[in-house]
Amino acid sequence: MSKRNGALRAFKTLLKDVLNDENGFYKHKNGKVNIAKLSRVSGLSRSFLKKELYIRGLL
Repeated sequence: MSKRNGALRAFKTLLKDVLNDENGFYKHKNGKVNIAKLSRVSGLSRSFLKKELYIRGLL
């Protein structure tokens, strides 16, 4: 498995958590996704998260 495939698998599970987030752990007060917190929690880079969230229309 390549590094990218492993990162995408981790991202998909993280994305499920973000979309099902009920208490707002991953979001700012204005409703936007907190990318810095996501990168710290998941271990994925900020640039990777920005790119993948932008592709999915969440940024």
